[in-house]
Amino acid sequence: MIERRSTSRLAGAADENISPPDVRFVRVPSIAERKLGADYVAPMRLDPRVLDQMQATIKSLESRYAEALKAQAAMLRVLVEPACKGDAEARGRIYSIVHDMRGLAGTFGHPMLGRFADSLCGYLEQSEIVEWKEGAVIRFHIDAIYDALENPAADPTITMETLNALERLVTTAARSRRRIG
Repeated sequence: MIERRSTSRLAGAADENISPPDVRFVRVPSIAERKLGADYVAPMRLDPRVLDQMQATIKSLESRYAEALKAQAAMLRVLVEPACKGDAEARGRIYSIVHDMRGLAGTFGHPMLGRFADSLCGYLEQSEIVEWKEGAVIRFHIDAIYDALENPAADPTITMETLNALERLVTTAARSRRRIG
């Protein structure tokens, strides 16, 4: 965190015996460091060899992530009923899983699944308890995520139409919330 002071205040610092501000630099790890591990050292400029290393690492993790993704999709199907019946822990786990999918699915070769997860995540961030109890929008999203995982070679036109329809449902729900509340 850097403390900034105007130059007009610092100009009189000698007269007022004001010491210069303490400066502390906070280093935030890059996405590459988080994905490649603590041993990763960021180059000053992106070396093509580093990019190749990143791609190779992602490729090697892709099959393991595909298995984890299947388990997550299955867990979403298990959790949706309790979540819609009021189980706060199930709601939290659904959001956590979908949030992870939103961030990682595209990286590991499942871009549409990531987009479905992004749509659901946005909906969950804005939804209220009443919408959880109704649950239709949530169930439709989970079904789309599951289908995208089970049928990765599905017709892109149909997949995009599904995404567009889900986003229209989210927009309609948001409009309804504004009208009611």
